[in-house]
Amino acid sequence: MPVTKAHKSATRVRENPDIPLVKAAFAASFRIAMENNGVSAEQYFRKFHLPTSELTDPDALIPEKPFWRLINQVAIAEMIPDFGMQVAQAIPWYKTETLQPLLHGKQPLETVLEKFCDAAGSQSNTSAFKLRVEGDLCWFEHHSEILVKNDIQMENYRLTNMIELVQLAAGRNWKPVFMRMRMDDNKVIRKNRLLEGCAPEFSQERTAIAMPVGLLNANVSIQPAGASGRDNPVDEIGKKSEFIAALNTVISQYILEKDLSIDTIAELAGCSTRTLQRRLKQYQISYTNLLNEARMQYACSNLTFTATKITDIAQQLGYNDTAHFTRAFKRWTGMTPSQYRKANH
Repeated sequence: MPVTKAHKSATRVRENPDIPLVKAAFAASFRIAMENNGVSAEQYFRKFHLPTSELTDPDALIPEKPFWRLINQVAIAEMIPDFGMQVAQAIPWYKTETLQPLLHGKQPLETVLEKFCDAAGSQSNTSAFKLRVEGDLCWFEHHSEILVKNDIQMENYRLTNMIELVQLAAGRNWKPVFMRMRMDDNKVIRKNRLLEGCAPEFSQERTAIAMPVGLLNANVSIQPAGASGRDNPVDEIGKKSEFIAALNTVISQYILEKDLSIDTIAELAGCSTRTLQRRLKQYQISYTNLLNEARMQYACSNLTFTATKITDIAQQLGYNDTAHFTRAFKRWTGMTPSQYRKANH
């Protein structure tokens, strides 16, 4: 799979290293994260000479470096050690108003990440990302210059967004096989819940996360703005996320049941089978895919955090033939169960 080149956008915001610029759409996630913590966004925006009113044009260009200073200052002054993570989760990159139209559609994760790498330079003139395949792993790397010293919270922000892009295909519980950071080892980054259980390498040349090559083939569906026909498509995406998250919770609780049919899940979810099938069709998601994702998450968790034999995990998930389970697991993750366990220990 030849994913070895850096992807550069043909329409970057402006090539001027003395004036780092970013599109105004990205300011919204900083504002929301501060307001969620009871912090005055207007006060901090004014302190760092950023526009204090919400900009009506998301494509407007505003200075980027102040955001790097702001994110660290808020984390320290307001004692919010995971503030970078919170900013990223307020509005993930794939939901950002100027990026979503460039990423939307139903396509393999590889295509989504390639599109993101291509589009990054059109959102900020300091951004550069690429994919690089190395054996059974694909590295998702950030190659941009560092704008301020002690870039802890902005790197936290980048890592969270990079992981969430991969989670679109791998599921919300997915974590990187390997991870590299530019920052020195510190306690702050360990406050990021997405990194629990990971063993990052610090003081590296670039920020990067690794995923099994097989994940690149997993399908991702990002709804385009306005596609739902409703007044607020972002709310519709949120409703989808809530529905699928709730359904995943139900399935994961009963994943070891021998006959986990869609009829059983519909009953547990408090709706008819027909209603559940209609909702899944509406969101272009199959019950089989949800079931396999729950199986994958259960298997990955046990392979990482327990010493349970692979044959026992296979039997628990209803596979009488371990070879059948191994083939299914490799299809899900691009690795065999033993390879996955070795990579995560």
